[in-house]
Amino acid sequence: MTEYVKLSHIDHVLKRPDMYAGSKDAATRDEFVVENKKLVKKSVNYSPALFKIFDEILVNAMDHSVRDDTMTKIIVRVDSASFSIENDGGSIPIEMHETENVWIPELIFGHLLTSTNYDDSQERIVGGRNGLGSKLTNIFSSKFIVELCD
Repeated sequence: MTEYVKLSHIDHVLKRPDMYAGSKDAATRDEFVVENKKLVKKSVNYSPALFKIFDEILVNAMDHSVRDDTMTKIIVRVDSASFSIENDGGSIPIEMHETENVWIPELIFGHLLTSTNYDDSQERIVGGRNGLGSKLTNIFSSKFIVELCD
């Protein structure tokens, strides 16, 4: 019977974005925003899904700051067509994962359900939990670039 459909994880994310990142439809909400160097409450139009994927990748950078005490800054750049997040902390290992047989950066940014935060016996003070964050940003982006240093 053709009424039963099995989707890949990525196709499921794209077909049901609201389950993972929120609605892609525009929403209006009162928020505090910086305007002329002052914090003001204003009605803003935004995409909840776009806001979520931006938040996910920013939380990844913040998580790195908790794990790497050499990190001193996070640089966020936003324009009308793109955003980028950069930090000055140590690099993600550029090596093959011993059991998954893929490069660790590919595992982190390209394979859903991968995380360093699955050990529930450890106290967590970082954001990521479900192995989706940066991968959602990658899936919903028309261009996704990761630059690492070795």
